[in-house]
Amino acid sequence: MPDQDFGNNVDRNLPLLADDIFESLATQFPVCMASDEFHFFPQAKARAFDWSRWDDFSPESLANAIGKLTQWERQLRQHASSPLLSAQAIDAAMLRRVVQTLRDQLTLARVVETQPTFYLTIVGIGLAEAFEAESQALKARLRHLPTFLDQARQNLNNVPRLFRDLGIEMLVKQQKWLDSLSLPEPYRIPIDEAFNRLGTHLRQARVREDFLPLVELYERMAFHHMGCLLKPDDIARELETEIAETQSILIQSAESIAPGCRWQAVVDGLIRPPMPPGGAREIYQNTISELARHCSSQGLFTTDLVRKCPVTVQPIPDYMRPVRSNAAFSMPPHHPPQGGTFFIIETGKGAQIPADYRLLAAHETFPGHHLLDTSRWRHERSIRRHIEFPIFYEGWASFSEELMFETGFFSGPIDRMLMAKRRFWRAMRGKVDFDIHMRRRTLDESAAFLASQGMDLPRAKAMVRRYSLKPGYQLSYTIGRCRFRRLYDNFCIEETNPIAFARCVLAQGEIGFNHLEQVLQQGG
Repeated sequence: MPDQDFGNNVDRNLPLLADDIFESLATQFPVCMASDEFHFFPQAKARAFDWSRWDDFSPESLANAIGKLTQWERQLRQHASSPLLSAQAIDAAMLRRVVQTLRDQLTLARVVETQPTFYLTIVGIGLAEAFEAESQALKARLRHLPTFLDQARQNLNNVPRLFRDLGIEMLVKQQKWLDSLSLPEPYRIPIDEAFNRLGTHLRQARVREDFLPLVELYERMAFHHMGCLLKPDDIARELETEIAETQSILIQSAESIAPGCRWQAVVDGLIRPPMPPGGAREIYQNTISELARHCSSQGLFTTDLVRKCPVTVQPIPDYMRPVRSNAAFSMPPHHPPQGGTFFIIETGKGAQIPADYRLLAAHETFPGHHLLDTSRWRHERSIRRHIEFPIFYEGWASFSEELMFETGFFSGPIDRMLMAKRRFWRAMRGKVDFDIHMRRRTLDESAAFLASQGMDLPRAKAMVRRYSLKPGYQLSYTIGRCRFRRLYDNFCIEETNPIAFARCVLAQGEIGFNHLEQVLQQGG
Protein backbone atom coordinates (compact mmCIF):
# COMPACT_ATOMS: atom_id res chain seq x y z
CA MET A 1 0.00 0.00 0.00
CA PRO A 2 2.75 2.61 0.72
CA ASP A 3 4.24 1.96 -2.74
CA GLN A 4 0.85 2.54 -4.34
CA ASP A 5 0.40 5.79 -2.37
CA PHE A 6 3.83 6.96 -3.53
CA GLY A 7 2.91 6.28 -7.15
CA ASN A 8 -0.36 8.17 -6.81
CA ASN A 9 1.41 11.11 -5.21
CA VAL A 10 3.99 11.18 -8.01
CA ASP A 11 1.24 11.22 -10.64
CA ARG A 12 -0.64 13.96 -8.81
CA ASN A 13 2.53 16.01 -8.51
CA LEU A 14 3.39 15.84 -12.21
CA PRO A 15 1.05 18.68 -13.28
CA LEU A 16 2.46 20.82 -10.45
CA LEU A 17 6.02 20.11 -11.56
CA ALA A 18 5.11 20.85 -15.18
CA ASP A 19 3.49 24.12 -14.16
CA ASP A 20 6.64 25.06 -12.25
CA ILE A 21 8.80 24.25 -15.30
CA PHE A 22 6.69 26.21 -17.77
CA GLU A 23 6.25 29.18 -15.44
CA SER A 24 9.94 29.40 -14.57
CA LEU A 25 11.09 29.14 -18.18
CA ALA A 26 8.44 31.57 -19.45
CA THR A 27 9.48 34.13 -16.84
CA GLN A 28 13.18 33.95 -17.78
CA PHE A 29 12.70 33.47 -21.55
CA PRO A 30 9.41 35.24 -22.36
CA VAL A 31 9.95 35.62 -26.12
CA CYS A 32 11.40 32.16 -26.83
CA MET A 33 8.63 30.55 -24.82
CA ALA A 34 5.88 32.59 -26.50
CA SER A 35 6.89 31.56 -30.03
CA ASP A 36 7.17 28.29 -31.94
CA GLU A 37 10.20 29.64 -33.80
CA PHE A 38 12.58 28.19 -31.18
CA HIS A 39 12.05 24.47 -31.53
CA PHE A 40 14.02 23.43 -28.43
CA PHE A 41 11.85 25.50 -26.07
CA PRO A 42 8.36 24.48 -24.95
CA GLN A 43 5.66 27.15 -25.35
CA ALA A 44 4.02 29.08 -22.53
CA LYS A 45 3.39 32.57 -21.21
CA ALA A 46 4.10 33.54 -17.61
CA ARG A 47 1.04 34.28 -15.51
CA ALA A 48 2.41 37.71 -14.57
CA PHE A 49 3.57 38.57 -18.08
CA ASP A 50 5.81 41.65 -18.13
CA TRP A 51 6.31 43.41 -21.47
CA SER A 52 9.45 45.11 -20.19
CA ARG A 53 11.26 41.77 -19.90
CA TRP A 54 13.40 40.32 -22.65
CA ASP A 55 14.90 36.84 -22.47
CA ASP A 56 17.66 36.67 -19.88
CA PHE A 57 20.78 34.87 -21.09
CA SER A 58 23.18 36.57 -18.70
CA PRO A 59 25.80 34.07 -17.43
CA GLU A 60 24.47 33.94 -13.88
CA SER A 61 20.83 33.57 -14.95
CA LEU A 62 21.77 30.97 -17.54
CA ALA A 63 23.69 28.95 -14.96
CA ASN A 64 20.65 29.11 -12.70
CA ALA A 65 18.37 27.87 -15.48
CA ILE A 66 20.71 25.00 -16.33
CA GLY A 67 20.77 24.00 -12.67
CA LYS A 68 16.96 23.96 -12.61
CA LEU A 69 16.81 21.87 -15.78
CA THR A 70 19.14 19.30 -14.21
CA GLN A 71 17.01 19.21 -11.05
CA TRP A 72 13.78 18.89 -13.02
CA GLU A 73 15.17 15.97 -14.99
CA ARG A 74 15.98 14.13 -11.74
CA GLN A 75 12.45 14.75 -10.50
CA LEU A 76 10.93 13.50 -13.76
CA ARG A 77 12.76 10.18 -13.42
CA GLN A 78 10.38 9.34 -10.56
CA HIS A 79 7.58 9.03 -13.09
CA ALA A 80 9.37 6.40 -15.15
CA SER A 81 7.78 3.62 -13.08
CA SER A 82 4.26 4.47 -14.27
CA PRO A 83 2.66 1.99 -16.70
CA LEU A 84 4.05 2.64 -20.20
CA LEU A 85 0.78 3.70 -21.79
CA SER A 86 -0.64 5.59 -18.83
CA ALA A 87 -1.36 9.24 -19.59
CA GLN A 88 1.03 10.25 -16.80
CA ALA A 89 3.89 8.20 -18.24
CA ILE A 90 3.40 9.74 -21.67
CA ASP A 91 3.25 13.26 -20.19
CA ALA A 92 6.37 12.63 -18.11
CA ALA A 93 8.29 11.25 -21.10
CA MET A 94 7.39 14.31 -23.19
CA LEU A 95 8.40 16.69 -20.43
CA ARG A 96 11.66 14.92 -19.69
CA ARG A 97 12.62 14.98 -23.35
CA VAL A 98 11.95 18.73 -23.50
CA VAL A 99 14.06 19.37 -20.41
CA GLN A 100 16.95 17.25 -21.69
CA THR A 101 16.88 18.89 -25.12
CA LEU A 102 16.85 22.43 -23.75
CA ARG A 103 19.70 21.66 -21.37
CA ASP A 104 21.76 20.17 -24.21
CA GLN A 105 21.12 23.18 -26.41
CA LEU A 106 22.23 25.58 -23.69
CA THR A 107 25.25 23.59 -22.49
CA LEU A 108 26.48 21.65 -25.55
CA ALA A 109 25.22 23.46 -28.67
CA ARG A 110 25.74 26.80 -26.85
CA VAL A 111 23.72 28.85 -29.32
CA VAL A 112 23.87 31.84 -26.96
CA GLU A 113 27.61 32.12 -27.64
CA THR A 114 27.67 31.34 -31.34
CA GLN A 115 24.54 32.58 -33.16
CA PRO A 116 23.82 36.30 -33.57
CA THR A 117 20.70 35.34 -35.54
CA PHE A 118 19.34 33.66 -32.42
CA TYR A 119 19.22 36.99 -30.59
CA LEU A 120 18.03 38.93 -33.63
CA THR A 121 15.21 36.46 -34.18
CA ILE A 122 14.18 37.09 -30.58
CA VAL A 123 14.27 40.83 -31.31
CA GLY A 124 12.08 40.49 -34.40
CA ILE A 125 9.52 38.20 -32.80
CA GLY A 126 9.51 40.13 -29.51
CA LEU A 127 8.75 43.41 -31.26
CA ALA A 128 6.20 41.86 -33.62
CA GLU A 129 4.42 40.38 -30.60
CA ALA A 130 4.39 43.77 -28.87
CA PHE A 131 3.09 45.51 -32.02
CA GLU A 132 0.02 43.29 -31.91
CA ALA A 133 -0.64 44.24 -28.28
CA GLU A 134 -1.49 47.70 -26.94
CA SER A 135 0.89 50.66 -27.29
CA GLN A 136 2.26 50.42 -23.75
CA ALA A 137 3.53 46.91 -24.52
CA LEU A 138 5.54 48.17 -27.48
CA LYS A 139 6.95 51.08 -25.49
CA ALA A 140 8.07 48.73 -22.72
CA ARG A 141 9.74 46.37 -25.19
CA LEU A 142 11.47 49.23 -27.00
CA ARG A 143 12.68 50.82 -23.78
CA HIS A 144 14.48 47.68 -22.67
CA LEU A 145 15.68 46.50 -26.10
CA PRO A 146 19.14 48.16 -25.82
CA THR A 147 19.88 46.14 -22.67
CA PHE A 148 19.02 42.91 -24.47
CA LEU A 149 21.19 43.84 -27.47
CA ASP A 150 24.09 44.62 -25.15
CA GLN A 151 23.63 41.25 -23.46
CA ALA A 152 23.84 39.58 -26.88
CA ARG A 153 27.04 41.48 -27.64
CA GLN A 154 28.63 40.34 -24.38
CA ASN A 155 27.61 36.70 -24.85
CA LEU A 156 28.67 36.31 -28.48
CA ASN A 157 32.28 35.39 -27.89
CA ASN A 158 32.68 32.17 -29.87
CA VAL A 159 31.16 33.05 -33.24
CA PRO A 160 31.90 31.14 -36.47
CA ARG A 161 32.44 33.30 -39.55
CA LEU A 162 29.33 31.92 -41.27
CA PHE A 163 27.12 32.72 -38.29
CA ARG A 164 28.70 36.18 -38.02
CA ASP A 165 27.92 36.91 -41.68
CA LEU A 166 24.32 35.70 -41.33
CA GLY A 167 23.98 37.83 -38.21
CA ILE A 168 25.26 41.00 -39.90
CA GLU A 169 22.91 40.41 -42.82
CA MET A 170 19.95 40.10 -40.47
CA LEU A 171 21.05 43.03 -38.29
CA VAL A 172 21.18 45.40 -41.28
CA LYS A 173 17.66 44.41 -42.32
CA GLN A 174 16.33 44.86 -38.80
CA GLN A 175 17.87 48.32 -38.56
CA LYS A 176 16.23 49.32 -41.86
CA TRP A 177 12.92 47.99 -40.62
CA LEU A 178 13.16 49.93 -37.37
CA ASP A 179 14.15 53.08 -39.27
CA SER A 180 10.97 52.72 -41.34
CA LEU A 181 8.87 52.87 -38.16
CA SER A 182 9.88 56.47 -37.36
CA LEU A 183 10.18 55.74 -33.66
CA PRO A 184 10.18 58.66 -31.20
CA GLU A 185 13.72 59.91 -30.51
CA PRO A 186 13.85 58.74 -26.85
CA TYR A 187 13.46 55.16 -28.11
CA ARG A 188 15.23 55.41 -31.46
CA ILE A 189 18.58 56.82 -30.34
CA PRO A 190 19.38 54.23 -27.60
CA ILE A 191 18.27 51.40 -29.91
CA ASP A 192 20.36 52.70 -32.82
CA GLU A 193 23.37 52.98 -30.54
CA ALA A 194 22.89 49.44 -29.19
CA PHE A 195 22.52 48.03 -32.73
CA ASN A 196 25.67 49.87 -33.78
CA ARG A 197 27.59 48.48 -30.80
CA LEU A 198 26.47 44.96 -31.69
CA GLY A 199 27.31 45.47 -35.37
CA THR A 200 30.76 46.83 -34.54
CA HIS A 201 31.40 43.90 -32.21
CA LEU A 202 30.44 41.37 -34.89
CA ARG A 203 32.54 43.03 -37.58
CA GLN A 204 35.61 43.32 -35.35
CA ALA A 205 35.33 40.07 -33.40
CA ARG A 206 37.78 37.26 -33.98
CA VAL A 207 35.82 34.51 -35.72
CA ARG A 208 36.48 30.85 -36.36
CA GLU A 209 35.97 28.97 -39.60
CA ASP A 210 34.42 25.77 -38.20
CA PHE A 211 30.71 26.20 -37.56
CA LEU A 212 29.75 22.53 -37.26
CA PRO A 213 28.90 20.79 -33.98
CA LEU A 214 30.86 17.69 -33.10
CA VAL A 215 29.60 14.70 -35.08
CA GLU A 216 28.68 12.96 -31.80
CA LEU A 217 26.56 15.97 -30.81
CA TYR A 218 24.83 16.05 -34.19
CA GLU A 219 24.01 12.35 -33.85
CA ARG A 220 22.50 13.12 -30.43
CA MET A 221 20.51 16.02 -31.88
CA ALA A 222 19.15 13.84 -34.68
CA PHE A 223 18.35 10.90 -32.41
CA HIS A 224 16.94 12.68 -29.34
CA HIS A 225 16.30 16.38 -30.04
CA MET A 226 14.63 15.89 -33.41
CA GLY A 227 13.23 12.52 -32.36
CA CYS A 228 14.46 10.39 -35.30
CA LEU A 229 15.43 7.57 -32.88
CA LEU A 230 17.71 6.24 -35.64
CA LYS A 231 21.43 5.71 -35.94
CA PRO A 232 23.27 7.65 -38.67
CA ASP A 233 23.42 4.72 -41.13
CA ASP A 234 19.67 4.18 -40.74
CA ILE A 235 18.96 7.88 -41.31
CA ALA A 236 21.10 7.88 -44.46
CA ARG A 237 19.35 4.73 -45.73
CA GLU A 238 15.87 6.16 -45.16
CA LEU A 239 16.74 9.38 -46.97
CA GLU A 240 18.26 7.52 -49.91
CA THR A 241 15.22 5.25 -50.15
CA GLU A 242 12.88 8.25 -50.24
CA ILE A 243 15.00 10.00 -52.88
CA ALA A 244 15.08 6.91 -55.10
CA GLU A 245 11.34 6.25 -54.72
CA THR A 246 10.28 9.81 -55.48
CA GLN A 247 12.73 10.14 -58.39
CA SER A 248 11.17 7.05 -59.93
CA ILE A 249 7.67 8.53 -59.57
CA LEU A 250 8.83 11.82 -61.08
CA ILE A 251 10.51 10.19 -64.06
CA GLN A 252 7.48 8.02 -64.80
CA SER A 253 5.12 10.99 -64.40
CA ALA A 254 7.20 13.14 -66.73
CA GLU A 255 7.22 10.38 -69.35
CA SER A 256 3.43 10.14 -69.28
CA ILE A 257 2.86 13.91 -69.36
CA ALA A 258 5.64 15.02 -71.73
CA PRO A 259 7.58 12.08 -73.21
CA GLY A 260 11.27 12.73 -73.63
CA CYS A 261 11.46 15.63 -71.18
CA ARG A 262 13.36 15.67 -67.89
CA TRP A 263 11.02 15.72 -64.91
CA GLN A 264 12.46 19.05 -63.69
CA ALA A 265 11.47 20.68 -66.98
CA VAL A 266 7.99 19.16 -66.82
CA VAL A 267 7.47 20.48 -63.27
CA ASP A 268 8.75 23.94 -64.28
CA GLY A 269 6.37 23.97 -67.23
CA LEU A 270 3.22 23.15 -65.27
CA ILE A 271 0.51 25.78 -65.54
CA ARG A 272 0.39 28.22 -62.63
CA PRO A 273 -2.83 29.98 -61.62
CA PRO A 274 -3.13 33.65 -62.60
CA MET A 275 -2.35 36.18 -59.88
CA PRO A 276 -5.69 37.50 -58.53
CA PRO A 277 -6.27 41.20 -57.74
CA GLY A 278 -5.54 40.55 -54.06
CA GLY A 279 -2.18 38.97 -54.85
CA ALA A 280 -0.75 35.82 -53.35
CA ARG A 281 -2.57 36.30 -50.06
CA GLU A 282 -5.94 36.15 -51.78
CA ILE A 283 -5.29 32.88 -53.56
CA TYR A 284 -3.85 31.25 -50.43
CA GLN A 285 -6.73 32.47 -48.26
CA ASN A 286 -9.25 31.05 -50.76
CA THR A 287 -7.39 27.75 -50.89
CA ILE A 288 -7.36 27.52 -47.09
CA SER A 289 -11.13 27.98 -47.08
CA GLU A 290 -11.49 25.15 -49.61
CA LEU A 291 -9.27 22.88 -47.53
CA ALA A 292 -11.20 23.67 -44.36
CA ARG A 293 -14.57 22.99 -46.02
CA HIS A 294 -13.32 19.66 -47.38
CA CYS A 295 -11.89 18.52 -44.05
CA SER A 296 -15.00 19.48 -42.13
CA SER A 297 -17.26 17.78 -44.69
CA GLN A 298 -15.19 14.59 -44.19
CA GLY A 299 -15.83 14.77 -40.43
CA LEU A 300 -12.30 15.70 -39.36
CA PHE A 301 -13.53 18.76 -37.43
CA THR A 302 -16.52 21.09 -37.24
CA THR A 303 -16.97 24.41 -39.01
CA ASP A 304 -17.13 25.96 -35.54
CA LEU A 305 -13.43 25.17 -35.06
CA VAL A 306 -12.56 27.16 -38.20
CA ARG A 307 -14.54 30.13 -36.94
CA LYS A 308 -13.01 30.08 -33.47
CA CYS A 309 -9.45 29.45 -34.65
CA PRO A 310 -8.96 31.10 -38.07
CA VAL A 311 -5.88 31.26 -40.28
CA THR A 312 -4.47 34.62 -41.35
CA VAL A 313 -2.12 34.88 -44.34
CA GLN A 314 0.68 37.44 -43.99
CA PRO A 315 3.97 38.19 -45.77
CA ILE A 316 7.19 37.15 -44.05
CA PRO A 317 8.73 40.31 -42.58
CA ASP A 318 11.84 41.31 -44.52
CA TYR A 319 14.01 41.27 -41.39
CA MET A 320 13.10 37.59 -40.78
CA ARG A 321 14.00 36.32 -44.26
CA PRO A 322 17.61 35.38 -43.38
CA VAL A 323 16.29 32.67 -41.05
CA ARG A 324 12.82 31.88 -42.46
CA SER A 325 12.05 29.70 -45.47
CA ASN A 326 9.61 30.46 -48.28
CA ALA A 327 6.65 29.66 -46.05
CA ALA A 328 6.10 29.28 -42.34
CA PHE A 329 3.29 28.88 -39.83
CA SER A 330 3.00 30.25 -36.32
CA MET A 331 0.41 30.00 -33.55
CA PRO A 332 0.95 31.84 -30.24
CA PRO A 333 0.51 29.86 -27.01
CA HIS A 334 -3.06 30.19 -25.77
CA HIS A 335 -5.72 27.87 -24.39
CA PRO A 336 -8.10 27.69 -26.11
CA PRO A 337 -6.30 28.63 -29.34
CA GLN A 338 -7.35 31.86 -31.02
CA GLY A 339 -5.82 31.52 -34.48
CA GLY A 340 -2.58 31.18 -36.40
CA THR A 341 -0.63 32.90 -39.16
CA PHE A 342 0.54 31.41 -42.45
CA PHE A 343 3.57 33.44 -43.54
CA ILE A 344 4.35 33.64 -47.25
CA ILE A 345 6.91 35.53 -49.32
CA GLU A 346 5.02 38.27 -51.09
CA THR A 347 5.35 37.97 -54.83
CA GLY A 348 6.22 41.10 -56.78
CA LYS A 349 5.04 42.24 -60.19
CA GLY A 350 5.33 39.51 -62.79
CA ALA A 351 5.90 36.75 -60.23
CA GLN A 352 3.92 33.51 -60.31
CA ILE A 353 2.10 31.43 -57.75
CA PRO A 354 3.95 28.09 -57.41
CA ALA A 355 2.28 25.12 -59.10
CA ASP A 356 2.13 23.23 -55.79
CA TYR A 357 0.49 26.07 -53.85
CA ARG A 358 -2.49 23.94 -52.82
CA LEU A 359 -0.23 21.24 -51.37
CA LEU A 360 1.76 23.96 -49.59
CA ALA A 361 -1.44 25.37 -48.08
CA ALA A 362 -2.47 21.89 -46.90
CA HIS A 363 0.94 21.43 -45.28
CA GLU A 364 0.80 24.76 -43.43
CA THR A 365 -2.89 24.88 -42.51
CA PHE A 366 -5.53 22.13 -42.96
CA PRO A 367 -4.89 19.35 -42.12
CA GLY A 368 -1.23 20.29 -41.43
CA HIS A 369 0.39 22.68 -38.98
CA HIS A 370 -2.65 24.82 -38.16
CA LEU A 371 -4.91 21.87 -37.38
CA LEU A 372 -2.16 20.14 -35.39
CA ASP A 373 -1.47 23.26 -33.31
CA THR A 374 -5.18 23.89 -32.84
CA SER A 375 -5.68 20.34 -31.59
CA ARG A 376 -2.66 20.59 -29.30
CA TRP A 377 -3.74 23.87 -27.69
CA ARG A 378 -7.27 22.50 -27.14
CA HIS A 379 -5.98 19.32 -25.44
CA GLU A 380 -7.59 18.41 -22.11
CA ARG A 381 -4.19 17.46 -20.62
CA SER A 382 -2.45 20.76 -20.02
CA ILE A 383 1.11 19.39 -20.30
CA ARG A 384 0.55 18.34 -23.91
CA ARG A 385 -0.57 21.81 -24.96
CA HIS A 386 2.88 23.28 -24.40
CA ILE A 387 5.08 20.70 -26.15
CA GLU A 388 5.86 20.07 -29.80
CA PHE A 389 8.66 18.04 -31.37
CA PRO A 390 10.15 18.73 -34.82
CA ILE A 391 9.74 15.19 -36.17
CA PHE A 392 6.07 15.10 -35.15
CA TYR A 393 5.36 18.69 -36.20
CA GLU A 394 6.98 18.52 -39.64
CA GLY A 395 6.29 14.83 -40.15
CA TRP A 396 2.57 15.30 -39.64
CA ALA A 397 2.39 18.33 -41.94
CA SER A 398 4.29 16.44 -44.64
CA PHE A 399 2.10 13.35 -44.33
CA SER A 400 -1.08 15.43 -44.11
CA GLU A 401 -0.59 16.37 -47.78
CA GLU A 402 -0.90 12.67 -48.61
CA LEU A 403 -4.02 12.37 -46.45
CA MET A 404 -5.70 14.83 -48.79
CA PHE A 405 -5.20 12.31 -51.61
CA GLU A 406 -6.71 9.61 -49.40
CA THR A 407 -9.83 11.76 -48.86
CA GLY A 408 -10.13 12.82 -52.51
CA PHE A 409 -9.18 16.50 -52.33
CA PHE A 410 -6.13 15.89 -54.52
CA SER A 411 -6.12 13.48 -57.46
CA GLY A 412 -4.76 13.02 -60.93
CA PRO A 413 -1.27 12.72 -62.40
CA ILE A 414 -0.24 16.36 -62.00
CA ASP A 415 -1.15 16.48 -58.30
CA ARG A 416 0.71 13.21 -57.78
CA MET A 417 3.75 14.52 -59.60
CA LEU A 418 3.77 17.66 -57.48
CA MET A 419 3.43 15.55 -54.35
CA ALA A 420 6.42 13.44 -55.42
CA LYS A 421 8.39 16.60 -56.15
CA ARG A 422 7.74 17.93 -52.64
CA ARG A 423 8.75 14.61 -51.06
CA PHE A 424 11.87 14.51 -53.23
CA TRP A 425 13.08 17.96 -52.23
CA ARG A 426 12.35 17.39 -48.57
CA ALA A 427 14.47 14.24 -48.69
CA MET A 428 17.19 16.10 -50.59
CA ARG A 429 17.22 18.86 -47.98
CA GLY A 430 17.40 16.24 -45.25
CA LYS A 431 20.33 14.58 -47.03
CA VAL A 432 22.14 17.91 -47.36
CA ASP A 433 21.58 18.66 -43.65
CA PHE A 434 22.86 15.20 -42.76
CA ASP A 435 25.86 15.30 -45.11
CA ILE A 436 26.97 18.77 -44.00
CA HIS A 437 26.86 17.96 -40.32
CA MET A 438 28.35 14.50 -40.71
CA ARG A 439 31.18 16.26 -42.61
CA ARG A 440 30.49 14.41 -45.84
CA ARG A 441 29.93 17.56 -47.93
CA THR A 442 30.94 21.19 -47.62
CA LEU A 443 28.39 23.99 -47.98
CA ASP A 444 29.53 24.68 -51.55
CA GLU A 445 29.37 21.00 -52.44
CA SER A 446 25.90 20.76 -50.92
CA ALA A 447 24.64 23.77 -52.86
CA ALA A 448 26.08 22.30 -56.06
CA PHE A 449 24.40 18.98 -55.28
CA LEU A 450 21.01 20.70 -54.96
CA ALA A 451 21.66 22.69 -58.12
CA SER A 452 22.50 19.49 -60.01
CA GLN A 453 18.92 18.37 -59.40
CA GLY A 454 17.41 21.58 -60.75
CA MET A 455 17.43 24.05 -57.86
CA ASP A 456 18.54 27.60 -58.64
CA LEU A 457 22.15 27.89 -57.40
CA PRO A 458 21.80 31.21 -55.50
CA ARG A 459 18.73 29.80 -53.73
CA ALA A 460 20.63 26.58 -52.94
CA LYS A 461 23.55 28.55 -51.48
CA ALA A 462 21.25 30.62 -49.25
CA MET A 463 19.39 27.50 -48.18
CA VAL A 464 22.41 25.49 -47.04
CA ARG A 465 23.71 28.48 -45.07
CA ARG A 466 20.42 28.63 -43.17
CA TYR A 467 20.48 24.91 -42.44
CA SER A 468 23.66 25.37 -40.44
CA LEU A 469 21.68 27.28 -37.81
CA LYS A 470 19.38 24.35 -36.97
CA PRO A 471 21.39 21.12 -37.18
CA GLY A 472 19.17 18.13 -37.87
CA TYR A 473 15.93 20.02 -38.37
CA GLN A 474 15.63 19.16 -42.08
CA LEU A 475 15.62 15.46 -41.18
CA SER A 476 12.28 15.83 -39.43
CA TYR A 477 10.26 16.23 -42.66
CA THR A 478 11.20 12.98 -44.37
CA ILE A 479 11.89 10.83 -41.31
CA GLY A 480 8.66 12.06 -39.70
CA ARG A 481 6.64 11.59 -42.87
CA CYS A 482 7.90 8.00 -43.21
CA ARG A 483 6.99 7.24 -39.60
CA PHE A 484 3.45 8.53 -40.12
CA ARG A 485 3.14 6.62 -43.40
CA ARG A 486 4.03 3.35 -41.69
CA LEU A 487 1.65 4.06 -38.82
CA TYR A 488 -1.13 4.86 -41.29
CA ASP A 489 -0.55 1.73 -43.37
CA ASN A 490 -0.64 -0.45 -40.24
CA PHE A 491 -3.76 1.35 -38.98
CA CYS A 492 -5.54 0.71 -42.30
CA ILE A 493 -4.64 -2.97 -42.76
CA GLU A 494 -8.25 -4.10 -42.34
CA GLU A 495 -10.05 -0.96 -43.51
CA THR A 496 -8.82 2.31 -45.03
CA ASN A 497 -10.06 5.15 -42.86
CA PRO A 498 -7.92 8.31 -43.14
CA ILE A 499 -10.26 10.42 -41.00
CA ALA A 500 -10.27 7.93 -38.12
CA PHE A 501 -6.47 7.81 -38.28
CA ALA A 502 -6.14 11.59 -38.31
CA ARG A 503 -8.57 12.02 -35.42
CA CYS A 504 -6.66 9.42 -33.35
CA VAL A 505 -3.34 11.15 -34.01
CA LEU A 506 -4.60 14.67 -33.37
CA ALA A 507 -6.25 13.62 -30.12
CA GLN A 508 -2.91 12.68 -28.54
CA GLY A 509 -0.85 15.87 -28.73
CA GLU A 510 2.70 15.52 -30.03
CA ILE A 511 3.64 12.42 -28.08
CA GLY A 512 6.57 10.15 -28.90
CA PHE A 513 6.13 7.77 -31.83
CA ASN A 514 6.72 4.78 -29.54
CA HIS A 515 3.70 5.81 -27.49
CA LEU A 516 1.65 6.83 -30.54
CA GLU A 517 2.17 3.44 -32.18
CA GLN A 518 0.83 1.65 -29.13
CA VAL A 519 -2.11 4.03 -28.78
CA LEU A 520 -3.07 3.44 -32.42
CA GLN A 521 -2.75 -0.33 -31.98
CA GLN A 522 -5.29 -0.09 -29.17
CA GLY A 523 -7.66 1.91 -31.34
CA GLY A 524 -6.86 5.37 -29.97
